Amino acid sequence: MRIRAGLPTGVSAVLFDEAKARRQLEARLSDELVSWGCQEVLLPIVDYYDPYHSVLDEGGKSSLYRFVDRDGELLALRGDPTPMLARLLAPKLGSLSLPLKLFYRGDIVRYQEPRPGRLRESAHLGVELIERGPRPEGPQLELTVLEMFLDLLSSELQRSGSPRRLEVVLGLAGALDELVADASDSGAFALAISRRDRERVRSENELGLEIIEHGYPRNPERLGSAVGSQVERLVQTAGQLEQRYGGSGLKVHVDLAEFVRGHGTGGGAGLDHMYYDGIVFRAYIDNASEAVGNGGRYDKLFAELGSSVAAAGFSVGLDHLLQAVSG
Repeated sequence: MRIRAGLPTGVSAVLFDEAKARRQLEARLSDELVSWGCQEVLLPIVDYYDPYHSVLDEGGKSSLYRFVDRDGELLALRGDPTPMLARLLAPKLGSLSLPLKLFYRGDIVRYQEPRPGRLRESAHLGVELIERGPRPEGPQLELTVLEMFLDLLSSELQRSGSPRRLEVVLGLAGALDELVADASDSGAFALAISRRDRERVRSENELGLEIIEHGYPRNPERLGSAVGSQVERLVQTAGQLEQRYGGSGLKVHVDLAEFVRGHGTGGGAGLDHMYYDGIVFRAYIDNASEAVGNGGRYDKLFAELGSSVAAAGFSVGLDHLLQAVSG
């Protein structure tokens, strides 16, 4: 049972059987991660705001709920556990034994434009893998994270006993940055791509139209040789994942428009956090409008904090997953 009446937009109280079901889901996923060698970390719900000023873009910062405490300190509620964990770990990595396989669970609170199914306070469980740098060639770290992500989701969907369609969308952080920057109005153009506004995109750039219709250019080199080769590897990765999970009916495809950034709306395209710098991904169940989980590569985040490591992770929204498997 879920009660929203009399509460702020995007938050609710979870009671009785639904509360029990969510705790059981959280426990199952946590036990699975522990069996894979992940160690749990407990993160505070409140932190200083200043450390996130340099690692989040305007959209990411505007999604944080901020307040001044009684001592005059500017604080923020936990809106994204990944940068919080990174800022706590970065100064200590020299004394820690890598690689690290970590997981966290708990509520996150962040502002999002209201729409059906979208929550401002939601329960999440996430995983972070951290290895020694420099960045290795190829997507092996991302593949490991993706496989953990898919194994968790697949096991819950199979457990539900009724057919569910799992779709994973892959992208490449920053792949469209130059295309957007060259537009007459980069913010409006990025927003048009994220909303798949064909007329607006066509009037600006035919390549953008091809991306929103096909997911990526048929000739990826049109995005530049460096980005093009990464997109080609991404398409191969999608094929490898579909082959591995073929029996479960998983659908994987590449869609660069899903992860365009630059419009600064803090969620119109779903990925405005600037710390992602490699493969990014998002999963949907049964064509839901809101993703059940997402993740990606974020070496840049640790680099901003003074540490050279390879890092990737993901987060699963427990509220959305529970609704999908019990609906």
